[in-house]
Amino acid sequence: MINKIKKLTSLIFLIILSQSLLTACNPSNIQEAEHAGDEQKTKDILQNAGLNVDSVDDAVLKAEKAAQSGKMDLAQLYYIKAYDLEPTNVRVLQKMADLYTDLKKYDLAEVSLKLILQQQSGDIKATEQYGLLLIKQKKYPDAEKHLAQVVAKQQSWSAYNGLGIIATLQGDYLKAESFFKKADSISPNSPELLNNIGFALYSADKLTEAAPYYLKALQINPGFKKAVYNYALLQARLSNYEQAHSAFAKVSSPAEANNNTGYIAMMNGDYAEANTYLQEAINISPKFYKKANDNLKRLETLEQQ
Repeated sequence: MINKIKKLTSLIFLIILSQSLLTACNPSNIQEAEHAGDEQKTKDILQNAGLNVDSVDDAVLKAEKAAQSGKMDLAQLYYIKAYDLEPTNVRVLQKMADLYTDLKKYDLAEVSLKLILQQQSGDIKATEQYGLLLIKQKKYPDAEKHLAQVVAKQQSWSAYNGLGIIATLQGDYLKAESFFKKADSISPNSPELLNNIGFALYSADKLTEAAPYYLKALQINPGFKKAVYNYALLQARLSNYEQAHSAFAKVSSPAEANNNTGYIAMMNGDYAEANTYLQEAINISPKFYKKANDNLKRLETLEQQ
């Protein structure tokens, strides 16, 4: 079974490497290595690139140093060598999963985490990391299943937060609110969680309830752009247009801040305020701000109805 897993994952890793821009390695050498014997594949690549290691620990150490120096292609090569030496080494697989996740190579991170879970199906850390990774890959049902397994065994703010994100994306905002608040009870005063609670409440049309969460998030982290933008949306929905415009202006251009405020005022039916902000957006950027012109034309149509 291990040899079968090793053969499969070595092939996947090698294919990815053959597509990378490896300055230390000639692509033709990689292609030749792909057709060599299983035991020689990674060894040939490393030797041709002038990369030799004495042990798994040596490979991991060199991979970590390469990553710290920003040499991510080199780090991947060393980790693959470590994997080739010990394909069942969970520590190596975990480090590979972390690196691939940081590099947004989610397919390879998934392979690494699956290998861990094949050996240790009850590994909570790997299960949670896998569930959160599946969210990034938009595989929501599988993500929900794995994160539910985590919270059934231990209270984890990140797992609850992940479940809240899934519920939000599925349009179940009350369920999302519940998950986010459970996460907040475990890890209070997280701007991310406070913003998520606020957004779930906002999406459920609990507008006045959402405001304190955004304000608390911004008290903790005034520069949190997502919370600033969401707070601006909320104020606009509440017809507090000056506050909305002021908040939008912190995270967008002057023309966009006026357009956003004007657009929501139009959706609220406050046509006079909408006209003021949309006209200002056009005055600021008459040539390039097509969006404001389009919204103003839409406003004119609504006013005539």
